[in-house]
Amino acid sequence: MSTDRDVTRIVRSWLHEDAYEDADRILNLVLDEVDTTPQRRAGWLARRFPIMNTNIARLGVASAVVVLAIIIGINFLPGSYFGGPPEATPSPSEAAPSPSAAASPKALPLEFDVALTPGTYSLAEGFPVAITFDVPTGWVACSPYPVEQGACQKVSNVFAGVGVAFTIIDNVVADPCAGGALLDPPVGPSVDDLVTAISNLEGFEATTATDVTLDGFDGKQFTLTDPSSPACGDMKTWANADGTYGVGAGEIQEMWILDVGGVRVVIAGTYLSTSTEEELSALRQVIASTQIEP
Repeated sequence: MSTDRDVTRIVRSWLHEDAYEDADRILNLVLDEVDTTPQRRAGWLARRFPIMNTNIARLGVASAVVVLAIIIGINFLPGSYFGGPPEATPSPSEAAPSPSAAASPKALPLEFDVALTPGTYSLAEGFPVAITFDVPTGWVACSPYPVEQGACQKVSNVFAGVGVAFTIIDNVVADPCAGGALLDPPVGPSVDDLVTAISNLEGFEATTATDVTLDGFDGKQFTLTDPSSPACGDMKTWANADGTYGVGAGEIQEMWILDVGGVRVVIAGTYLSTSTEEELSALRQVIASTQIEP
C-alpha cells in the first residue's frame, strides 16, 4: 500500500465536506504538482546528509502536503474549522440607529381638572421661570392661576389629595383665621425669610428646614402640616398677585423653596396622612424630575 495514497485519502476524508470543496480542489492541484515536478536536491544538502530512503522521502512530501492543505483550509475557506464562521460586517442598514432627539415638552393647560397624558410638561406662560416636570398616569392639571401651576392625582374620578404645585409666594398671612390679612411689613426677599414666615404660621406644624439643591439651584426644604381639626373653617396661608391661598384640613406639604436667579420659587408636594407609599413615591418622582431654567 502506497504511503502517498494513504495520506491523500486521510486529508481528503478530513476536508471532504460541502464547505471545503475548494480545499479539495486546491489539494488536487498540489498533489499533481508534486507528482509531475522533478525533485532536485541542492548540492550543499547532498554533501551534508546521506541519501534518504525513497519511502521516507515520499512520506516527507506527503506530510508537507498535509500541512499545506491545513493552512489553506484554515486561512482561505468560508469558515474556520477551529474558529467557526467569520463575523459578518453589518451593512449600513443594520447599523445601530442614532438616538432621536427628545420630544418637546407639552404645554401644561392653565386650567383645573383637565386630564393629562403621561409625559413631560412645561409650565404655561405667565410663570416667571421656565420649568418642566414629568407627569405619571392618572394625573390632571391643577393650574388655577399663572403663578400657581401644577398637577394632581385623580383616582376613580376622585381627587386623591396628592399633587405638586409650582408657586410664587410674596407674603404670608398675619393670622390664618383672621380673614387673610397679610403681614405688614411683608416678608423679606430671601429664601430664609419665607421659610421663617411660613414655619411661624399659627396652628400649623413645621419641621426644621434643611439645605437642599434641586436641578442645581440651592434652597431649603421642610414639611408643613395643617391641623386635622383647625380652629377655624378655612385657614389661610400665603398670598401673591393672584390672591390669598388656604389649605385643607389634614394636608401635609413637602415644601421646597429655591433661589432661581433671584426669583424665589416654591414647590409644594401635597399629600394626606392616609396617602399610600405608592402615591408618595409617584409624588416625589414628579418633584425629582423638575428641570428649571432662570
